[in-house]
Amino acid sequence: MRTMSGVLIILAGFVWKFSTELHTFVDEIIDQDLQTWLAAHVSQIGPWALIGGGIVWLGFLHAWPALRDRLRRGPLAINYQPEVHTSVRRRNMRDYHIELRNRTMDQTIDDVIVTWDETLFTRFIDERLAREWLLPPTSIAPSSSVCIFLFSVEDDLQIVENKNAVLGRPSTFMVRASGKGMDELTAQFRYEPDKSPKLRRLRR
Repeated sequence: MRTMSGVLIILAGFVWKFSTELHTFVDEIIDQDLQTWLAAHVSQIGPWALIGGGIVWLGFLHAWPALRDRLRRGPLAINYQPEVHTSVRRRNMRDYHIELRNRTMDQTIDDVIVTWDETLFTRFIDERLAREWLLPPTSIAPSSSVCIFLFSVEDDLQIVENKNAVLGRPSTFMVRASGKGMDELTAQFRYEPDKSPKLRRLRR
């Protein structure tokens, strides 16, 4: 919707610039002295201002997610790239991991704990692995990272056979990381059993 608004602003600028009908209509309804001023200033600047404003607005919309992440930059970062943080082992079983990185150059972060919100999917995984945390309390040295195992699932999971099973249903969950002296860090993920890889990060 916001992208469309930027496109409409640009289109309005082009219409204003090249529509003789619009110019004629404006000349008929505006006082002669005002027409002279508009002709010398607004009529020339206005269309390019709209076009330029629309381009800037579109650029801002596309750049804002990355800019927002930089403005919110904290000492820890949760990273997930399917081509890096997934690996296939025996019988087409794929492991899914995330990376938790200490972005500081001179600060060790203590008491780091990583959990995820409880859903049917995450509870099923935790019960199967008999674990309480994704990452138990630990310390992360400056410019270092830890690899955190989430779950394993077959690439060729048969959705029809598992339609009533937890692994056969899509699930959205939140991963949470906290450490001593820092605000909680969150990242939202979507498990999709009919895709490969089956995990993607949701950008807010």
